[in-house]
Amino acid sequence: MKKQYPLFIFAIAFYLFGLYALTRKIEPFQYFFYVTSWWSYIIFLDAAIALKRKRFFILNRYLPFLIIVSSGYWCLFELINIRLQNWFYINLPTETPYRYLGYLLGFGTVIPAIYLTQEAVKTALGKIRVRPIRIRHYPLCALLTGSIALVLTVMIPEYCFPLAWIFAGPLFDGINYLCGYRSFMNDFEEGRVENFVSSILSGLICGFLWELWNFWSLSKWVYSVPFFEKGKIFEMPLAGYVGFLVFGLETIVFMNFLMGIKMERKGRYFVIIASILCSSVSFPLIDNYTVFSYVSKTENLAFLGLDMADLLKKNGIHTSYEIDLLRVEKEERESLELLHLKGLGYRNLSLLRREGINNIEDLSRVDEEKLSLILKEKNRRRVRIYINAARSYMQNISAPSAPIY
Repeated sequence: MKKQYPLFIFAIAFYLFGLYALTRKIEPFQYFFYVTSWWSYIIFLDAAIALKRKRFFILNRYLPFLIIVSSGYWCLFELINIRLQNWFYINLPTETPYRYLGYLLGFGTVIPAIYLTQEAVKTALGKIRVRPIRIRHYPLCALLTGSIALVLTVMIPEYCFPLAWIFAGPLFDGINYLCGYRSFMNDFEEGRVENFVSSILSGLICGFLWELWNFWSLSKWVYSVPFFEKGKIFEMPLAGYVGFLVFGLETIVFMNFLMGIKMERKGRYFVIIASILCSSVSFPLIDNYTVFSYVSKTENLAFLGLDMADLLKKNGIHTSYEIDLLRVEKEERESLELLHLKGLGYRNLSLLRREGINNIEDLSRVDEEKLSLILKEKNRRRVRIYINAARSYMQNISAPSAPIY
């Protein structure tokens, strides 16, 4: 199948373009590094699998359907996060069309990425046999377990937030088992576990890539998980990587559900409509509750002198991240450093400046109660992230240099 080779070249070129746009701060592509990275991965991996399996798993006529459903699927977790407030977004584009396109294409990679990775891992592992496992009244047990986990997540978010990554697995696997679709319990009853093992491994692999590419991105998310505010790899607390194992599993369970209803026209239309509605409701709610900051336009930076503002406009510099800190005055540089600290954003910077907090050193001296009042932010975990970032910054610049011998 020679048509795979141009896809390999395109995937690599697309990734390099995204990286170039990010490093060169090219508008509007600098916001989409995470998206271009994932679609490069998906295209490359699907082409690689097609060399062996002689067909494309994602790059076919069902791709638009899968993007829409994947977005709706992830938006379920975004809606739950409005209650949990375990992550928030920083440095998003101010333009709504760019932002919503980023949501759609970014969330639309979740199912394709895990599904393809699971297929690749399963091919590498081969068949894995164990003694058959049976659970009496499995569908009822699974549906009850998933429902209870969801209720506890919503009712007691401070302590039951891990259940947000568990509830969908038993719920949809119970439905799959009842409807005769592919189910992990069916596999267990037949003594086959390669699907189960490859699913959890695909979650871990994709989780690592999620965090890696998010860490490099300009527009990104930051975690504010209760009890796990330290000990992070990239932005994710170390314990959170266990959650990727479960998330990979429940995503493949949901994919099994999709493959089951794909042959039923009414069911397919229902899933598409439900996914569109879920995304349509979620996108504005994400803007209101989960987005913490936007990339600042230079024309809105009131702390810049008129000469500097004119120079930036003349040179076509549109965002604060494009400004060379060595070319601005000391006070302007300090404001820019504070603006960029963990994606603080111009709205929050303006609130701080009204209270006489003009640089990172000033912020490092503020306690979380006062900062919560200044920023009008009720989530103390978010507030602590910025206080800790400021204090860490001050410790780093005040640390003594290594002696020179």
